[in-house]
Amino acid sequence: MTGDLAWVGEHWYSGALVKDGMRSDISLTAVRGVDPVDFVVRLGADRRMAEQPTLFKDFDRRSLDGGDSVAMFGRSGEWAYVLELERSTWHLILLDRLGQDTLVGQGEELVCLDRFLHEVPWVYYGDAAGEMRSIEPGESLMETAFPLDDRLGAFAGLDAAMRRAGAVRDTFPGCEDPEDEEEELAKRLFGAVGEHLGLSLPRREIELGLLPAVHLPSPL
Repeated sequence: MTGDLAWVGEHWYSGALVKDGMRSDISLTAVRGVDPVDFVVRLGADRRMAEQPTLFKDFDRRSLDGGDSVAMFGRSGEWAYVLELERSTWHLILLDRLGQDTLVGQGEELVCLDRFLHEVPWVYYGDAAGEMRSIEPGESLMETAFPLDDRLGAFAGLDAAMRRAGAVRDTFPGCEDPEDEEEELAKRLFGAVGEHLGLSLPRREIELGLLPAVHLPSPL
């Protein structure tokens, strides 16, 4: 259940501060089968800077506009991933284009866990057949207002993993302190997503800012 992403969910709501890296409020966007440099270029990064990046801890974030993002990026197995603080640039681009995802190509699978501080946390999954769903933490991917055409069985598989982990409210075992419920749900959600999709993140490198970084301009 814990997987290799559960530590992110454990601190999602904690507000923990680190000097050079990330620990809380981490937004994760990952796409399967894409080169990491190509993915951050799709998100607006300069290719030359992405191919010769500086480390996140050494990036001069003070020089950027307030709405822009400095993102860590890398590869985990078949997945290219991007990590940002507080919100996902990919999600903002999706909103700016009225829900039309032009950044993920045909046959590419995507998952986004967005802290989305100015509204509510947001979970998005798109399978390789182009089916897409967004939910809030604790909700089921299968129980949505619109019919789901799960031709590949990918949604059913991920939803089952979330249920086994107690990351869906009707399977959540609860916790001693009700105030810890959101954090515990997030921990279980990240753990289930990581374990089921084969996605892990290097905790020490992220907390210390030792991954490559790029500037992502705000799309809004």
